[in-house]
Amino acid sequence: MRLSALSFLLAASLTAAELPVLPLSVELGPEQVIAPGVPWPYLARTAQGSLVLFGHVGWPKGGQYPIHYLSRSFDGGKSWQEWKHSAQQGRGPVTEGSSVQLRDGTFLFFDVHAENKGNQKFVANYWSSRDGMKTIEGPFPFTVDVPLAVGSGVDDRGVPINRIYFRRSVIELPSGDLLASVYGWFAEDKFPVEYLAGMKKVRSYVVVSKDKGKTWQYVSTIASQPWGQEGLGEPVIERLSHGPAKGRLVCILRSGRENPMYQTESDDDGKTWSPVRKVEWSYSRFGRVRELVGTDPDLIEMSDGTLVLAYGHKPDYLDDGNFLAFSLDQGRTWSQVVRLSSPRSMAYTGLRETAPGELYLVYTNANGDTYDIVGRVVKVKRK
Repeated sequence: MRLSALSFLLAASLTAAELPVLPLSVELGPEQVIAPGVPWPYLARTAQGSLVLFGHVGWPKGGQYPIHYLSRSFDGGKSWQEWKHSAQQGRGPVTEGSSVQLRDGTFLFFDVHAENKGNQKFVANYWSSRDGMKTIEGPFPFTVDVPLAVGSGVDDRGVPINRIYFRRSVIELPSGDLLASVYGWFAEDKFPVEYLAGMKKVRSYVVVSKDKGKTWQYVSTIASQPWGQEGLGEPVIERLSHGPAKGRLVCILRSGRENPMYQTESDDDGKTWSPVRKVEWSYSRFGRVRELVGTDPDLIEMSDGTLVLAYGHKPDYLDDGNFLAFSLDQGRTWSQVVRLSSPRSMAYTGLRETAPGELYLVYTNANGDTYDIVGRVVKVKRK
């Protein structure tokens, strides 16, 4: 017995010595199903503290647009109220997270599918609220002018389309201009997607509006390399407000269902971008790194300057789940990864900081043949 006890103590000491020293304490709260049967979540937060959940219920057979879902929480995610549009509001907002609250308090959000109306002009709708999403006005039309863009192709269902994707990020710059992330094809983008030959690999770019979102013009390409299965799409952009890189735009992009995410930065409000590089996690104290594979990244800067990246694994990758990655040096390195879930997931995520050191997350867990959106609180503290 004495020998067993000694062996246990030696093993415990060895294990303790080998434990990694992680820079953050991350506490996961319980999961709460907040939208049963809604597979594609996106999250926004208003200055009034309202949480806004955007989603798609599904695609009607042969339909050009998904059935939209919109819900709001006015108590930090404890309870949710679905918003139903009126008959006068058409099909309702079909958005994939593109929202911004202007300095005058107006909250704007934009439909994702901007349709080609000829001469490289693309048209969609936007919506607005002046009371923290208690009431919603719209739709109002907006146009995107991209001289080199083509919209014709097929989407990942193999359905013919003629559009660009106005998606995920809208940022109000110090000048008052709005900068938004878009992805789609230019005429030169002819590389086939690995799993669907009729679909072409995409590029990502930014557009600017000088009239509060009514009209948009092309600024620059973020990334156009035909890497991975799909090219570089689903961009998310955060503008840093802390530290020596204050004002820098950090962009994370998807490259495929089984491929690493990529990262690039701009220090001139999106006019130029650094060469893209793979997002890697420094998982070893000896300097070894691992590529972060994921789709539909979401990215925020916390109030203390910590960058948080949320992403998920598609079932193709054979490692189901959703994850958070953290950077304490403004995106130069990613030093900690936390698993949120292990069930099969649609891999779409959303996160916002609701109080200093407190995040609210949304993502999906499989429920038989469909998916439920779950929400949870995550508390983060630097050690």
